Amino acid sequence: MSNDRLILHVDADAFFASVEQALRPELKGSAVIVGGSDRGVVSAASYEARRYGVHSAMPMVQARKLCPHAVFVNPNFQAYSEFSARMFHIMKRFSPLVEATSVDEGYVDLTGTLRLHRAPPWEVAHRLLREIRSTLDINVSGGMARTRTWAKMATGLAKPNGLLYLDPERAQTILGALSVSSIPGVGEKGQKILEHAGISTVADLVAADRDSLSRLLGRWGEQLVNIASGDNCRPIVAERQDSQKSYSKERTLERDTRDYLFIRSVARELGEKLAIRLRADGKGAATVTLKIRYADFTDYSRSISLTEPTNLSNELLNCIDRLLRKTILRNTKIRQVGVKLSGIGPPVLQMDLFDPKRPLFSLADRAVDTIRQRFGFGSVQVSGWS
Repeated sequence: MSNDRLILHVDADAFFASVEQALRPELKGSAVIVGGSDRGVVSAASYEARRYGVHSAMPMVQARKLCPHAVFVNPNFQAYSEFSARMFHIMKRFSPLVEATSVDEGYVDLTGTLRLHRAPPWEVAHRLLREIRSTLDINVSGGMARTRTWAKMATGLAKPNGLLYLDPERAQTILGALSVSSIPGVGEKGQKILEHAGISTVADLVAADRDSLSRLLGRWGEQLVNIASGDNCRPIVAERQDSQKSYSKERTLERDTRDYLFIRSVARELGEKLAIRLRADGKGAATVTLKIRYADFTDYSRSISLTEPTNLSNELLNCIDRLLRKTILRNTKIRQVGVKLSGIGPPVLQMDLFDPKRPLFSLADRAVDTIRQRFGFGSVQVSGWS
């Protein structure tokens, strides 16, 4: 691996809340919590709200108790998607190698930018972040290092709204004092296992015996040493602009319920709306996942994979019905329902010898989509094509 290789990790700070503050400048400097109704959870909290202990995935009721003076707003996912697209568009102007890992973060390979931009990589990184901040009016942090994992760890040190360049000669010294939990992928369970073995910092991990770690954690143990040592050289993979990996929707119910028919109607509505988006994008999905969140905040999910991607409502709703029968097994009230479509690709909709009605389903979907586009989603109720 060349020491000249430099990767920039870009991460928008408290993205949803930051977008809300950009859209409503009067909220700048105020505690902002994105999360909708009291029955849901926090989607994002501004740094002003985080000072009071509010964090993502916290129940909204608890967030209101910790920070009652905050401004609470419902999520605006269309706006977040638009800001995300604009952010990555700016990143791609600085390098052809940009890899998005989520709606608000990704990696940029800045190797060789001296020739492209006539400036050293750290100056290019500064320009990139400055343009995102000035153009979108959101906070964004960055970390630059010779590997993507080191770059992500550097971003964690740079937050909020900063940039940290880890010089290859000093990177291990700077990162060595950090807890092993700062390494992406090391969760609470992994941290406890490592600490029980006497490994509490990144420096401890670098110095650890690889054979002992392999016996303790299997292949993952050896990979962790490579990550901590800066020896993992996974490249940045530029994705096509149309490579959305999944479509998903969730709904927190107004009240916890065990009413199967009501839960089914919610799940099918979510599925129908996702199918409309698939058809609008000319995509199909090969995997349908149903997620149920119970009243005690435990989650349960199941998936069904089809032989080929589809965007036919009938086929996707049939999958949801099958998943419901397999998923709702507990005699516990349900508070949230979610549907996710993945395995995205071109839809396969040609004639099926075993189902000659399949082309009719496609025509029916298009007709319903046209009506709903003019008169709203509720103008047509679909109980299943026959």
